[in-house]
Amino acid sequence: MSIYTKTGDKGKTLLQNGAPVPKHHPVVQAMAALDELNAHLGIVKSQSSPTQDMEKIQKNIMKVLSLVSTAEKSPAPAITNNANWDDIFNEETKDLEAEIDAINSILPPITSFVTYGANPLSATLDLARAVARRAETNLSQAAETSGYAKAALAYLNRLADFLYMKARYADFEQTVIQAVKDALPPTPGHAGRLYSAPAVSHTCEPVGTNKLTLTQAKTLLEKIEHKAKEMNLPIAAACVNAAGSPIAVHAMDSALLVSYEAALAKAYTSAALKMPTADLSKLVQPGQQFYGLEAVGGGKILPIGGGIPLYNGEGRLIGAIGVSGGTAQQDHELASLVL
Repeated sequence: MSIYTKTGDKGKTLLQNGAPVPKHHPVVQAMAALDELNAHLGIVKSQSSPTQDMEKIQKNIMKVLSLVSTAEKSPAPAITNNANWDDIFNEETKDLEAEIDAINSILPPITSFVTYGANPLSATLDLARAVARRAETNLSQAAETSGYAKAALAYLNRLADFLYMKARYADFEQTVIQAVKDALPPTPGHAGRLYSAPAVSHTCEPVGTNKLTLTQAKTLLEKIEHKAKEMNLPIAAACVNAAGSPIAVHAMDSALLVSYEAALAKAYTSAALKMPTADLSKLVQPGQQFYGLEAVGGGKILPIGGGIPLYNGEGRLIGAIGVSGGTAQQDHELASLVL
């Protein structure tokens, strides 16, 4: 199949039903802006984790593109189930509103204009948000003659708001991480110690520059579990990657369900803030500067001893360990076995 068709050589293109329109037509400009937005969302997806929310939005944008590229009609024809074209993206729009409200409940009030570029992720999100606004503008113009384009206007409007809030959350999270680093001096026995390939098992693969393998994760968890058995302590231990996503979880037979969840949360916290949770716990007590930090990360931050970040030989964060089931000190000592 040939990539080039030459149908656009004279400044025209075809809609889905084969109708020719000029390339400067409002519908075509809206399609171009939506395509550009999807590309920016792909960059956001490559920089963030988890990626499911951006993947879902990209698929929705493809739906909008498909809808808009259909031959324009005004008004749009009826659709199935007696639905209205104005409501076709209602559920998707409500999902974005719920996400916006959730982020807004975590962030401190935004009381001034924002200068973009505080960190790479927020800068990319702000760029995607700006393209989303332009796509909305193009779509609004196309909607003057196309009922199909009009159907997606509310969704595009809410998407731009969502991307703005995601960018501000990325800024907030980075500010918290930096403030915690600045407030905590290096802790003897932990700060600066780098994780290298475990010597427990000869089957363990060499550590890569930025990835912790399942084999390595299992080896680390088995080492912790072996010591916990000696202590007669039923624990759960979790290992996550640098993005905080789980790689493996071990729960001993008598471990409490809450220990399973807590181990994951401690591992996530150590990966997100790049520090032992035992150190962080000192700063979240009432009256301290990070009191209420648990709200960061949608409730996944757990500043209780038992989380340890993992680094490779080059000093790059590759993951974290979380242990729960004993006292905070016991959990911390077990997690520290991997250092």
